[in-house]
Amino acid sequence: MSSKAWLSTYGVIAVLALGGGGYYAASSYGKYRDALDSWDAKVSTVESMERKAPYPNDENSKGLSARVDSYKTSVTALSQTLNSFQRPLNTELRNTDFQVRVKTKVEEFRKAATLAKMEIESSSDFQLGFDSYANTMPGQDLVPILDYELEAIDHMLQKLLTCGAEKLSEFQRDPIFGESAGPKEGETGTVHKYPVRYRFTGSYDSLQKFINELANDREFFYIVRVMKVQNSSLEGARKQTAGGDVATTRYEDPNTKQVATPEMLAEWGQGTASEEEVAAKAKAAGFIKADLDARVLMGLEKLNVYLVVDITRFDNTRGESSEETSSAQGKKEGK
Repeated sequence: MSSKAWLSTYGVIAVLALGGGGYYAASSYGKYRDALDSWDAKVSTVESMERKAPYPNDENSKGLSARVDSYKTSVTALSQTLNSFQRPLNTELRNTDFQVRVKTKVEEFRKAATLAKMEIESSSDFQLGFDSYANTMPGQDLVPILDYELEAIDHMLQKLLTCGAEKLSEFQRDPIFGESAGPKEGETGTVHKYPVRYRFTGSYDSLQKFINELANDREFFYIVRVMKVQNSSLEGARKQTAGGDVATTRYEDPNTKQVATPEMLAEWGQGTASEEEVAAKAKAAGFIKADLDARVLMGLEKLNVYLVVDITRFDNTRGESSEETSSAQGKKEGK
């Protein structure tokens, strides 16, 4: 290679190296200046904040106090509204007095059931779900909730009486937290539920009235969580055919509602004489034709009903706690 060629090649490489180095240096310097400017800005901000007083001014303090007062007012209003729809817990009741209340409520309900002609299966053992407290007293810390349950259960079963139930065959109250066989943990949310389970027998109308009463009750909150209904008549009405064992026409006394027996129908000529002749003899005996319809075939059966009802209470102690916290915070800031 000639000296000119070598020098030319060296010159090109040197120019490229210098150009690349200059570009890298320029870009690095730009990044350095940006970082330095950012640092200076932060230092300036910190120094500016250090020169300011670290306390809110009067305007901000008044605004914060106004918000705290507004929050307290809202919490108090919500608590008062809830208490107007929900009985407060009786925290003054002693466990000895509660045991007496249970016995009194049980005796009163048994008498009311007798007057309403509702049978209570194993009536001598029926204790409104508080069987364990017939001879023993509960812990004092459990009394407020147990007393609330007692009032809610008695109120609910009194409605069952007035709605026309014929038999209470089973009743059970789920133990609450703190009782033996109760849950290992207490309620942690705002909505507390205390289930009761019972079985009764009655007509369709009594069931309908009872469910409506629970849904519209103004004294307690009831949630029907489970409802199982078994019809006493599992078969439909037999098809009526002329000449069969079931008469094609039904006759009844309009005053006494007595239905004509098969013997009476045979005496009037049912199955042999014409329908007009049978109707005439029935009328002479004080009976008129009353064909079977849906009102007769449906709705007269007895229903065996099993219910799981949650006695529900809304815990507003959190709101009271928040109100106290807000009040303490406001006093602290006022200082």
